[in-house]
Amino acid sequence: MSTRLKDIAALTGVSPTAVSYVLNGRGGKVAPATREKVLRAADRLGYRPNGAARAVREGRHGAVALIMSPFAHRSLLAPELMSGIHRELSRHNLRLLVDYIADEHLTSETTLPRLLRERACDGMLLNYHAHVPPMLAELTERFRLPTVWLNARQDFNSVYPDDFGAAKLATETLLSEGRRRVAYVDSTYNDAIANGNFHFSKRDRRAGYEAAMQAAGLPVELIFDETAAPSRRENIAAFHAQLLARFQRRRPAPPDAIVCYGGWDLGVLRQIQTQLNLDLAILSFGIGDSALNNQLTRGLIVPLEEIGARAITMLLRRLENSAPIPSEVIPFRWVDASR
Repeated sequence: MSTRLKDIAALTGVSPTAVSYVLNGRGGKVAPATREKVLRAADRLGYRPNGAARAVREGRHGAVALIMSPFAHRSLLAPELMSGIHRELSRHNLRLLVDYIADEHLTSETTLPRLLRERACDGMLLNYHAHVPPMLAELTERFRLPTVWLNARQDFNSVYPDDFGAAKLATETLLSEGRRRVAYVDSTYNDAIANGNFHFSKRDRRAGYEAAMQAAGLPVELIFDETAAPSRRENIAAFHAQLLARFQRRRPAPPDAIVCYGGWDLGVLRQIQTQLNLDLAILSFGIGDSALNNQLTRGLIVPLEEIGARAITMLLRRLENSAPIPSEVIPFRWVDASR
């Protein structure tokens, strides 16, 4: 026999109405301690919501769709992002559906509304951050679809990381430690800007670095890719040679600190630091705690788990009221493995 709401009410001493609020995603109306008591009892009794009944009763399906491009470089789906999404969905007894949509299918005025109907979902998370199809934003606004953007800088209905603030903080930290020749390194900046395939962080991190240096009255030094090699291995070798020449020069004096965009740039910098025995301070950016195992021992972590959770919270607000919501900018998390 399946567990009923009145069974949970009897076990907890909480009214059936309050139990219903908690288990149907309206726990904000109930005291936190009471909510936790209800959720623990529901787990103990093996309660499973009747999705069909709730859909009829509330006009909801109890599901959210995650919409992405079939091209991975356009829709980064890190484990930390999924963890945040699932964590918040579970708090509201909601399911996640994942759909990959080719660009050509986003030129139709019927695609997205049909997705909501056929996939039996209540709203959508849009996970596009490079080469965003122009029609995607237009269609969601035109049809007032309940959507929230993930990791994409929009004025409304988006949750994204504060890349500008993170780079500014990294630069200011190095300056506060007495470093004065701080450079910014990004081995793929020129190539990314040229082909248009880049996340907004490419420009925002550079801008954050420049803002801190200019505020301190110090010269900006940008170290970007000079040539596009035909393969990744050749790219790394070419950039290694480019950096090596920069640090071996005498005048002007080479950098004594680096703000690094991330990726394999950090590995190349570490190699040169060891090779030349440099007194070089390096701050970079990483994704998730796994970054600490990939040479990033001190720097800033992209808050993807928090972005995923906040996006679900924003989407639930949009389901209650379809009016646009100002976007949320989430600060990075500082890490220092030496402490």
